[in-house]
Amino acid sequence: MELHIISPEQTVIHSVAWVEAKTIAGSFVIQPGHAPTILLLSADKELVFCLINGKQESLLVPRGILDISRTTVTLIINQPLEG
Repeated sequence: MELHIISPEQTVIHSVAWVEAKTIAGSFVIQPGHAPTILLLSADKELVFCLINGKQESLLVPRGILDISRTTVTLIINQPLEG
């Protein structure tokens, strides 16, 4: 599964095993084959994801929208990525 992180200045793509997103309705773990969904992320929460090699990484998301398909998770944020 691919995680696409899109900001005004760049797009970063990671191959991931899963993504954990926090919304006002709770936490969601997205794995390959997940039902197509659009989620509004809670402000200033971490998006956690596990790379294919098993390493977990996270990204602080000030605000964002997650567009989920069966093979791709796309995070759209409205400010530049840090680091």
